[in-house]
This record gives sequence, structure tokens and C-alpha cells, in this order.
Amino acid sequence: MPTFPHTAKLSQPDHYRRVFDGPKYKVSGGAFLFLATPSATPSSRLGVVVAKKNIRRAVRRNRIKRLVREQFRHHPFDAAIDLVVLARSGADPLDNPSIWQELDRLWRTLEQKVNS
Repeated sequence: MPTFPHTAKLSQPDHYRRVFDGPKYKVSGGAFLFLATPSATPSSRLGVVVAKKNIRRAVRRNRIKRLVREQFRHHPFDAAIDLVVLARSGADPLDNPSIWQELDRLWRTLEQKVNS
């Protein structure tokens, strides 16, 4: 099973700011927004933002973060990108299979944009 090493995380505010200031790729769905830009490192990195304003309960926020990280582990990108996944309030009522389907659909769309 693929792991999620520290080098695969956007860990500092500057990393997030770089993606937020100028995303080259943007993919949106009802429950999530993906913002991505080419990475400054040789491998892809992931940042997950789940606002308490959108999803009140910590258990649900953590569940969404786990599912996003799992998707990142199982579906690596060919090109090195920095990706920020923002969860919207529409993600809260969804069950795990529905979240997985939504993430998978958006992931494939982003992958097509990056590879084209």
C-alpha cells in the first residue's frame, strides 16, 4: 500500500500561498474544489483545507481529509504538481462511497488537464 510521506504534504503557509495566488489548474464539483500548480519539487504535494465553517464536526472533517489523502496515494500524477483540495459544505452529508466517487471524478478531470 502506498504511504503518505512528509515530503508529499504542503506543510508551510508559503506552499499554500503559491497555489492560491496563481493556480494553473482549477477543477470544481459540488463538494470539492481542486487548485493546482506545477510543483517546485520533483514530486507532487497535497494540501487539504476543510473549514469548520463548512463542516462543523471534527469527526467529519477528519474523515474527508483521510479520504482525500487516500485518493492522492492511490492515484499519483505523472507530472509533479502542488494540489490544494478545498472541501465545501456539500461534502458533509455525503457518505464515504459518494465522496470517493466525487473525488475520483474530479481527480480524472484534473489529470486530463495536467497531462494535456
